[in-house]
Formats: sequence, structure tokens, C-alpha cells
Amino acid sequence: MKIASARTRIKLQKKRATVTDVAELAHVGASTVSRFLRGVPVRPKVAERVAQAVKALGYEPDESARALRSGRSRTIGLVLPKVSNAFFSQSVQLMEEQARQRGCTVILLTHGDRLAEQLEHLATLRRYRADGVILTCAPGTTTRIIRSVIPEVPVVAFDSYISSSIDSVLLDNREVARTATEHLLGHGYRNVVCVFGKPETYSFQERAAGYSEVMSAQSLIPRLLTAPSYELLGSVLQEVLQGKDRPEALLSLSDFASRSILTVYRDLGLKMAERIPVLGFDDFDFAQLVDPPLTVIRQPIAEMVSNSLALLFSRLDGSAPKKTRAISLTGELILRRSCGCA
Repeated sequence: MKIASARTRIKLQKKRATVTDVAELAHVGASTVSRFLRGVPVRPKVAERVAQAVKALGYEPDESARALRSGRSRTIGLVLPKVSNAFFSQSVQLMEEQARQRGCTVILLTHGDRLAEQLEHLATLRRYRADGVILTCAPGTTTRIIRSVIPEVPVVAFDSYISSSIDSVLLDNREVARTATEHLLGHGYRNVVCVFGKPETYSFQERAAGYSEVMSAQSLIPRLLTAPSYELLGSVLQEVLQGKDRPEALLSLSDFASRSILTVYRDLGLKMAERIPVLGFDDFDFAQLVDPPLTVIRQPIAEMVSNSLALLFSRLDGSAPKKTRAISLTGELILRRSCGCA
């Protein structure tokens, strides 16, 4: 097919190509081009001509115009505390892949556990007309605060819980913390210390509660070792490890807390026999590579992501029930040697 004359090419280069331009070049109707671009089957020879015309003209759909016509921007807002840890980085990758399969683009924003930044990000998503939002909320978040910024946009709380009026998908944090604590007690340890940073975080509060419940049920004293940042957590941990009441085992509530523990072991120059047994959360990349390999609670990241997107899209297409859902998933205890297992 002869795509265009030199005059036509020069003329079209002066403006953005439209569906009409593509149709004229391919010798088809504009409706045929629209069907082709939406993925609706057209005759093979026609599809070939349209594809060649699209390529020759460098045609790109005008997403803003499409959004005005359909009322949908085909964008999803993803608002997280950070992406530097294993859990969130894996979650982002899976969400982007699955959203793309549904024909949507993800706008990723991080708030660093700061409520003011979270509200700014929600306002940004409102201006960009995001169809829906998946949110791991900053401490202090309430439904009223969210709805003051995005009153009508569907929201799913991911790895967090806001209220019964907002859909949520999260780990059953209390139950898996109970499992982890019971495993350490099963080794015969009694002085088990729970280690975590940022105590205002919802998931850590729930995990600490599960740990405390098991300890109290065994007539043991819960010991929560925490700090507002992981830098400070390392300093506090050093003092405890060098003190008189040295723990027999440590329950780490996140991969960052596990890093703090391993860093302190290194800084104190502790030999392998001197290191306190550890059980952590999140099966990050080097968990199997440290010596001894780290026993962890592995979160069902893929399942959490797929459930979150399913909830959100069911709200968008109107198939979701009026009553909100709170999906709580269990984790998996991955046994390695750091806890004392052979």
C-alpha cells in the first residue's frame, strides 16, 4: 500500500494526527479505525492497512479526549509509604502488570508515612481524574479525611485498615504474629523480645498485639523494643543486647527491623554462636543468603495485589456489592536456621 504522498506527509507533520487522518490514509471509515484501536476484530487486510497508517503517521490516541467522552481516565492511583522495602517493591511491580492487563495505567506516589503528603497526593489524583485509588495509609488517616479530598473515587486500603466503610486487603497480622511467637516459644525460649520501628504503623501494632497475647497466655512478660526510626532502633537494640537482661530470641516485625538486627550483630562483632536467634517478617532477597538463613513470615503478596485490584475494578464496573469487604489473608512460616531450626 502506498501510504502517503510527500505533500500529504508534510501537511500531516504540521499537526497531531487524528483518527480521521488515519482513516483517510488507510481508505477506511473513521469508525473502522476506532474499532481497530479498541481491539475489535476487523478484516485482516483492513487491519493491515490501518496498522500501517497508524505507524506512518505516528498516531497516538488522545487520552484526555477519550476520558472526557467515556468518563474514565483508565488510570489507577497507587499511594504507598515507600517502595524501598521488598514487600512494597514487589507489590508495585505486580500491580502495574495487572493494571496494564486491564488497560489501565498506574500513577505511583509515596507519602513517607506523612499524612500531609498523602493528602497532597490524593488531591493530585483527583486533578488527574484517577478512576480509583489503592492506598496504604499514613498514620492518622480516617475515612473523613480521605473523603474530604476524593469524595466519590473508589478506594481500597492495601496492607492497612481504615474503617468499615472502605474496602481493605491485608495480612491477618495478629494471627501470623501469634504463629511466629508460638514457634519461638516451641524452641524453649522464654525471654522473647519483639523488635520494630515506627510503632504508629497499623500492621506493626497488630503484630505486636498478637505477640503480646501469646506471651501473656504463657504467663511470660511481653517486651516491645521499638523506636520512631530504624536508625534509632539500632541504637536501642545495641543497649539491650549489651545489657544484663539479654533476650533469648528476637521477633522482627519487618525486613527493615531485620536489617537493623543484622547490622547490630555486625557492628558488635558478634560471632555466630553469640548471635541471638531471630524470626522475621517478609521474605526479602537476602533472607536466604545471610548466615544462618533467616526464618520468616512470608506475606502472600500476589494474592493481596490481585484481591485489591479485583475489589477496585468491581467498584468501577458496578459489580461490587454495596457492603464493603475486608479481606484478611494468612502468611506462611518459612523455616530456616536463624530461629534455631536445624
